[in-house]
Amino acid sequence: MEKTVFVLVSDHAYTKQAKRTIVDLRSKGEWKGDIVLIPLSGVCFGETFLDFYHITTCPFPEIKEKPLLAALLNHTSFTDTLDGRELTKMNQWEKLHVFDPYFLKWKRVVFLDAGLRVLDSVHDSILKLDCTNCFLAPNDGGNFIFPNPDKLFETQLSKTYYKRMIDTLNQFGGIRILKEPYFLNCMWMYDTSILHTCSKDEMIAGMLEHPICKTNEMGIMNLYLHFKHGLWKPFPKHVHANSSKILFDWCESNNPDPSTWRDYSFLKYPCSITFEET
Repeated sequence: MEKTVFVLVSDHAYTKQAKRTIVDLRSKGEWKGDIVLIPLSGVCFGETFLDFYHITTCPFPEIKEKPLLAALLNHTSFTDTLDGRELTKMNQWEKLHVFDPYFLKWKRVVFLDAGLRVLDSVHDSILKLDCTNCFLAPNDGGNFIFPNPDKLFETQLSKTYYKRMIDTLNQFGGIRILKEPYFLNCMWMYDTSILHTCSKDEMIAGMLEHPICKTNEMGIMNLYLHFKHGLWKPFPKHVHANSSKILFDWCESNNPDPSTWRDYSFLKYPCSITFEET
C-alpha cells in the first residue's frame, strides 16, 4: 500500500485553476509522490500536462442523484439561499468521489480544491499532521473555545422547510448541532480506514434524504463525517509549536496581524502574490 495520495477534482470551468494547484504542489510543495485527478465530464487536461507532472486520472460516472436533487430543489427552492449554489454549483457534489473505495490503495488521502495555492513544502506542513483513524479539515469558525457566531453549523442548512430540517437534525444529534462548529472542505486529509465507517455511498444517499444543505456537499460531509461518525479533527493553526507558518487560511485579509503569502502553507484566495514586481 502506498502511503499518501493528493487528489483534485475539476470540471471544465476550473481546468486552469486545477493546473495551477498541481504546478504549486510539484514545485513549491516539493511533492514527488502520487497525484490523482478526477476529471468531470468533458474535461481534457492534455497528455503533455498529465505526463509532465505525473498525474493519474480517475474519472467516475456522474453522481446520478444530482439531477433528482436539482428537480426537487427547483420545485421547493430555498428562500434563505446563500448564493444559489444549491442549483448553480451542483458539480461540487462530485467531490464525494474522493471517498470512493478506489482510494483504499493508499493509507492517507489529501484533497485540494482546484485553485488552492500550495505555498510551502507539504513534507513540512500538512504531512506532519497525524490523521490516524480520523478526518482533518479547517474549522470555518476559528476554534472551539471562542466560536464565531456567524460561522456555526446553522449557517449551512436551509430553514425554508423547517420540519424537514428538524427531521434531519434528529438523526444527527438534535437541534444542538446548529450551534456547533463545522469544517471547511476546500482541503482535507483523511486516513483511508475511515472509509469502512463512513462511505461515499452513505453520503450520496444523504443528498436526497436530507435536501437542506445550502453548501451542497460540504453540508452533507459535515452531517456524516462530523456529527454522525465523530471523525473530524480541526487543523491546528501551526503544524507544531516551533512552526512559524500558518497552516491554512481562506485569505491573508482574515489575519488581524500583517501577513503575506510567505506566512502560510496553504491559502484558498491569496491577495499578496504577484509576479509583476519591479
